[in-house]
Amino acid sequence: MHKKTILITSLLIIFIISCTGTSTKKTQDIDVRVGFDGLKMEFLKNTPPQRIFEGDKFPVVVKVRNSGAADIKSNAAFISIGFEKDYTKNIELLTSGNVQPLSGLNNIASFGIEGKSIINQKGGEEVISYNLVAGKVDPQSEFHSSAAIATLCYPYKTVLDATFCMDTDPNNLRPGKKVCKLQDLAFANGQGAPVAISKIEVQMLPSQDSGKITPQFLIYVENKGTGIVIKNDAVKEFCTQGKVSSDKFNTITVKAFFPGTGLGEELDCEPKEKGNKEKQGYVKLKDKKDIIRCAFKEGIQNNQDPFLKPLRIDMTYGYTQSISASYLTQKTAR
Repeated sequence: MHKKTILITSLLIIFIISCTGTSTKKTQDIDVRVGFDGLKMEFLKNTPPQRIFEGDKFPVVVKVRNSGAADIKSNAAFISIGFEKDYTKNIELLTSGNVQPLSGLNNIASFGIEGKSIINQKGGEEVISYNLVAGKVDPQSEFHSSAAIATLCYPYKTVLDATFCMDTDPNNLRPGKKVCKLQDLAFANGQGAPVAISKIEVQMLPSQDSGKITPQFLIYVENKGTGIVIKNDAVKEFCTQGKVSSDKFNTITVKAFFPGTGLGEELDCEPKEKGNKEKQGYVKLKDKKDIIRCAFKEGIQNNQDPFLKPLRIDMTYGYTQSISASYLTQKTAR
């Protein structure tokens, strides 16, 4: 009887370990850097109410979820509620630990929110609540139609990790079988951010003098989200002032490098912003698309055998998007 009990216990332990191992493996295999979402927002049901009366205090509540893979640190994202000042007597932000008002601006809140991760696959969520007080309707009217407009402005980041073939014999002049061959890279599923890299054309440029080959990458960038790209340093300005200069629109900073020990090997990207002496480049979207060229100008010795090598691209930018909800203010009965 004792041996039978031991056998059953052993089998149960093996079963539990087996299940735990499978679960852990599945968790590790999850890739949160997919899709084309950043922050998503919506008005909570019946906020604002469809119909209110003059002088009523009414709620406007916006739920924000970070459906992308980038974290936004505290007070780096902003939400602004737009309303008709002539028909609104007051607005009050209901603050919480993570949601804070900007000084002197009751309609604008700052907050931070975490992105998707293996532990939190849905991403962080924040609820921003306002109370508004309805003003007077025009004397000649029985009601007035208004809209509350919520505008999000936030910094975001797109990260791409890929592996390419460092083909030191792109013309296939050497005998023997190669480990890999030169080929372009395509990314149909995005990187968990509204700005995505859709394709990379990989080129190997030989140099007859130095005995080296220069890897070059043509990186295709596209705004796949529903919002507008703004420069990373214009996020607060856009939500507080409602406008930025034209050069701040559709601008993305791009860094590319071969990961390794220390800082790795950074690639030189073109074009660059005026006055920039670093290797990072920038993208200026036109019709939501653009191409940037990055090259490892130090070169690779062309007498090596072809090999696989990791490539990482980081893109930083700001993003803004808006939603609206309509409501009626009705004249108070006399």
